[in-house]
Amino acid sequence: MTKTLGKAALCAALLALPALFGGCADAPGKLLVTRANFMSARGMHAEAIYLYLRALEHPAAAPYAEYGLGLVFFVMGEGSAALNRLEEAGRILETLPEGQHRELRYRNHYNTGMVLFSKGDFEGAADSFRRALRVSGGRLEAMRNLELALMSVEREGGAGVGGNGGGEGSQAMDLAFRYIRERETEQWRGRQWPEEEYAPGDDR
Repeated sequence: MTKTLGKAALCAALLALPALFGGCADAPGKLLVTRANFMSARGMHAEAIYLYLRALEHPAAAPYAEYGLGLVFFVMGEGSAALNRLEEAGRILETLPEGQHRELRYRNHYNTGMVLFSKGDFEGAADSFRRALRVSGGRLEAMRNLELALMSVEREGGAGVGGNGGGEGSQAMDLAFRYIRERETEQWRGRQWPEEEYAPGDDR
């Protein structure tokens, strides 16, 4: 996998990131996140970061703003900063009722896995993909990437005892990952998050 592939996929995730907040009190945060998404999708990263940081002042918007910051930083090549923001989004979500924000929880785990995979932390990536599947089982993109992460762990183990970490095996893995990412990019572009996921007690 190359960093370019991961960045393109996460940029596509930003394009499909509606801010789902309920009630008039959440309107300012929703507007800021929506504007930040718009800027980020067009490569205006500094403007997007500024708006996401302002959105952090609104509690209902905070997990979405942290998630958006994580994706922007990864697109910018700042993997460590991206992980910090995604982890913070996860910490905020853990303080909220489990039935709320299901899609954001899934995407946060999933894209944490993508960032870790890009950094070569295949075991960490596999764990993140597992967490994503616990939130929303049966998601093919997470199942496929979990399998790729586990295959990469196994391949690394083989390389450590005399196997070849590069070469044809590595190239085949990169091609497989590229195909999966391209398919997912198309899926993300057309997806909308259900408004009802924000309803308290929703445990679908």
